[in-house]
Amino acid sequence: MSWIGVFTGGAIAVFAMASPSWANSDDDASCDLEHAITDEAEQKPGGALYQGNAMASHSHGDDQMADMDSDDMAGTHVIHLARHGGAFFMAPNKIHHLEAVYAGKCGFRVFFYNAFTEPIRANRFQAFIVITPTDEDELEIRRFLLPAHRFSILEAPIDNDLSRPFKADLYVSFPESDEPRLFTVHVPAD
Repeated sequence: MSWIGVFTGGAIAVFAMASPSWANSDDDASCDLEHAITDEAEQKPGGALYQGNAMASHSHGDDQMADMDSDDMAGTHVIHLARHGGAFFMAPNKIHHLEAVYAGKCGFRVFFYNAFTEPIRANRFQAFIVITPTDEDELEIRRFLLPAHRFSILEAPIDNDLSRPFKADLYVSFPESDEPRLFTVHVPAD
C-alpha cells in the first residue's frame, strides 16, 4: 500500500512516498520514536539555530529560491525520502521538509526536517488537520497538532476506529510565515 502526498498551496514540486512500513499497519505500529534531533542539524538551513543567509532569501516570498551557490546550501535536497513511512513534502520555503504519518494506535504525526532532510524540532511550527472520512456515517475530524516527544514532532490523537481510506488536509504554519500552507495526505485502505 502507498501513501500519496499532494501539496496544494502553490507551484511546488510534490513528493510522495510508497511505504509498506508501520504507518500502514496498526497491528505492528510502535508509537516509540527514533527521531533524534541534534544541535548540528538545528544549525543548518531550516534549523532553529541557523545564522546564515539562505534563510533570509526566503523571507520575502515563498516562490523565491535560496542561493544554491552559497556554501550553506551546498548538498541540500539530495535526500527526499520519508523516514517514518509517511507522505513526504518539501515546504514552500524550499528549506524545510515535512513528513505526515498516520497510525490508528499513535494518531496523526508530523515530523520536520532541515534543508538536508535531518530532523529538527517541531515546536516552531503550528499545524491542524481536517480528516474527511470516505464512510458517510463517520464525522469529519478536526484536530490541532501539539508538540510531543520532547518537541521532536507535532501530533494529535485520532479515533482508532476511523475507517480507511481517508483524506487528511494538513495545514502547517512555518516560522517565517503567518499563512498556513495546505498539504493533502491520502491514507490508503488497510
